[in-house]
Amino acid sequence: MRLKHLFAAVAVCVGVAGMATTLSTTQPASAVTTSNKDFHKYQTMPNALRGTWQTKGYSKYRKGVKVNSTYKFNKNSYTLIMKFKGGNVRSKTIHFPKKEVAGMWYERKTKVYDVFPGGKMSDAKKVYASYLKLKPVRHNGRKALALYPIEGTKMTYFYRQ
Repeated sequence: MRLKHLFAAVAVCVGVAGMATTLSTTQPASAVTTSNKDFHKYQTMPNALRGTWQTKGYSKYRKGVKVNSTYKFNKNSYTLIMKFKGGNVRSKTIHFPKKEVAGMWYERKTKVYDVFPGGKMSDAKKVYASYLKLKPVRHNGRKALALYPIEGTKMTYFYRQ
């Protein structure tokens, strides 16, 4: 009886070891990251994001100053336009060309587009370069892009202009 258990244990160990070596040799470790079906990488800006998207009104920027933000997504680049109200702050236009956009991804499970900056850029641009997590939604009966916040819980909605 013990001999049967010994042979069964050896057979199971050899089978598991053989299966582990077979699986490790058929698929390299790098294939796991490049063939992930939950993400899709874009070479150009996705069509769902292209165009001009603007906030509905002004929101608080800092004490006594409000801001209205606009994003213009082109095929290979995007531009952030900030219009200020109150205080002595002038409007700002920050353009991020293709070389300053590190990547554009689509998460299939959450249906969210990720656009993040990268590459060499001036220190003045780095202040405004941020990770954009955008989701196409309908808000107040209109097409909108929901911008997930980096901190806090308040969503910012951009409407097609």
